Amino acid sequence: SPVRLALGQQHACAVVNGALSCWGLDDDGQLGTPPVTPGVGQAASSVPGAASWTVPAAGERHSCGLDASGRVWCWGANDSGQLGTGDQAPSTTPRTVELPSIALDVRTLFGHTCAALADATLWCWGANVEGQLGQGDQYPGQDQPLPVQVGTNRDWTFVATGQGHSCGIRAPGTLFCWGRNTDGELGQGGTQDVELRSPTQVGSDSDWVEVACGQNQTCARKANGHLFCWGAEVSGALGIGDVAEHDSPTEVPAISDWVLASTNTFHTCGLRASGQIWCAGRDSEGQLGTPDRADAIPNMQQADPNGGWVEVRTGRFFTCGRKGDGTVWCLGKNDVDELNAGDGVTSSDLMIRAL
Repeated sequence: SPVRLALGQQHACAVVNGALSCWGLDDDGQLGTPPVTPGVGQAASSVPGAASWTVPAAGERHSCGLDASGRVWCWGANDSGQLGTGDQAPSTTPRTVELPSIALDVRTLFGHTCAALADATLWCWGANVEGQLGQGDQYPGQDQPLPVQVGTNRDWTFVATGQGHSCGIRAPGTLFCWGRNTDGELGQGGTQDVELRSPTQVGSDSDWVEVACGQNQTCARKANGHLFCWGAEVSGALGIGDVAEHDSPTEVPAISDWVLASTNTFHTCGLRASGQIWCAGRDSEGQLGTPDRADAIPNMQQADPNGGWVEVRTGRFFTCGRKGDGTVWCLGKNDVDELNAGDGVTSSDLMIRAL
């Protein structure tokens, strides 16, 4: 399923029929509109710029999008150069990012952004203190306000960004990660390196098809539908049944029909072939859809009794899913209108229509 939904820390963006809408916190202009009231969430509004949008991306305090012509646009906070515009000036309206080829995908989750291009090269920009841009430099790396190429390979097929680390897949399906490794999020086994500043292969398997990065954890899916997670096991967010740190890929047990995975700070969700959303981790704000609101649920649980889902994405304390009809539904924390509910509820463990 193509990416049409993106969740940041306290805001979300979605593409429906070529139109891009964002909602939630807008203190830094991450919704593509000037902020109205600091600290108060905003309802969904249309993002200007491109004639037709295809892929949204949502960071901690900025957003990006890919248009139908393959151009990348970014807006919002820019203190680390995460807009890729060559400066550190914030922007409440989308600005184009100059790249050497058209892009196929753009990803962000915190303060850096990466794009996979049609020529199979990989480019990243923004925060780099922990090596998350993969430049092989020395600590503390310089933030990069313009896109920089990750290595010289022309075989990248997929990219994902976390807080202090990034991961990508190279043809035919080998997995690489780089950046912060304090919690084993780079999947290197017993290595104690606190960071690896160049792309480093994870194991030797060559059948990876998707990877997702969170704040301090990583999940990746294989072609056969098996899902593996590793890194910090805060609140049971790895979904593997315990609350221990794992420094190498560890399979999520009992389920082998995953078609998509998303992880953020304290929880992880996946989409199964049946169209069901399953999640694990923190549920204190209702983001897993279970009524007990537990601090830690270390085993995958079905988040919604209904199927029909084609996409799921995780924010810091909320979760959103997209159905086959294009509607977007969210649950979890709603203090700055992350659910786009507009009804005054502060959190919900039931799916609320957001768009």
